[in-house]
Amino acid sequence: MSLPGQLGETPYQGVTCTLEEPSVIAELADAPLPRSAADAARVLRAELEAAVDRALVSVRRVAVLAGGGVDSAGLLALAVEWARRTGGSAFAVALDFASPGDDRPHLDALETALGCEVVRVSPEEASPRISLMHGVDAAPFPWPVAPMEVELMARARALGAERVLMGVGGDELLDGDPRSLSGFLSRGSVGSAFRSARALRGFDRPRFPFASWVVRPALARFMPRALRLRRARRNPVRIPTWAGPELIAYLNRAHDSRVADAAESLRREEDSLASSTAAEKRYREYLAWCRHAQEVASGVERVDPFLDPTLTARVERFPAAWLLHGGMRRGLFREAMRGLLPSSVRLREDKASFEPAMTRFVSSAGGLSALRELASATELHAHGLVDRRAFTATFDGFVAAPEQREAWAALWPALSVEAFLRGHAQS
Repeated sequence: MSLPGQLGETPYQGVTCTLEEPSVIAELADAPLPRSAADAARVLRAELEAAVDRALVSVRRVAVLAGGGVDSAGLLALAVEWARRTGGSAFAVALDFASPGDDRPHLDALETALGCEVVRVSPEEASPRISLMHGVDAAPFPWPVAPMEVELMARARALGAERVLMGVGGDELLDGDPRSLSGFLSRGSVGSAFRSARALRGFDRPRFPFASWVVRPALARFMPRALRLRRARRNPVRIPTWAGPELIAYLNRAHDSRVADAAESLRREEDSLASSTAAEKRYREYLAWCRHAQEVASGVERVDPFLDPTLTARVERFPAAWLLHGGMRRGLFREAMRGLLPSSVRLREDKASFEPAMTRFVSSAGGLSALRELASATELHAHGLVDRRAFTATFDGFVAAPEQREAWAALWPALSVEAFLRGHAQS
């Protein structure tokens, strides 16, 4: 799925979206930075606690969607600490399924360590939520995992949760970027850069980590801006083989927006406290629409503490390499969670794959073959969004191999929009 092409774009005609831009960035301008990554981990822990406190104002019982991943586990641990401080209650609701990078042993360890209630929900229990494909709040509902998340949220509400917390935004805020290791070169620390690139864990490793993560990003800083923009324009547009003319035109416009975002990013390089780029704002708007649809469908409010403006502004001020503290992806966050999470969870490097859960969810609702009529894509074809013949052929390949991540990400949204358009045409 592509992000909205323009700021403020919504599913509704004549309706735009404006996210409030808080003033916290300006307020942090004169705040001193931590002296080291170890100090930054303590600051991060305090900021995370404060973000959870802000998320739970006027709440006495909260549920956390947590399966055993590092981000959601940290959020659950912080919520349990909040409950102990305030006299409230916190529990986890988890999707229970086997997969590569299985979350279940980590969730068991978390349950034992925190001593909190954990409610486990199977993908099959969410099967009635497949009806959400037809839309929520007069708009398409195109995210493949979202129906199962709605079931988890509804289960939390039934068990007394007044609010649900989710770890959305944790990847973008806390992961870190291996290319930040190139900063060692600007300080003349070639040896440190080489050792850090060689030792870094948690990312897909290129054949030559030092060249890919250190040398090339360092050289790119000396490339003229005009040349960098020219290269951004030449990046290929990813267009599905089944796309129709209107979708092709939209994706090309989205590519133009990304080039404009690249130009804006270049302009703000000299000022680390500049306001968010258009791409970042569009991403937050996209997440806000996802959250809104899930709240309407489940009947309970959801908050994403990792998107808290004060927390994100604070983290964005840290030197980027600090996020890789200890030579690990999410290293600073892992250090901030020391003493709060069991080591087996805090230091895990794998991550659950959700394709097996989605396959079980759809199988229990009749299977992908039950959606074959939607795959004829009559409405999408009429709107110029797909080529029917190519789309149907791609769908047949999806049915034959349903655990393809790319197919879920591309075909499921199209099927959902087809279902929505058919319902709209009949109303």
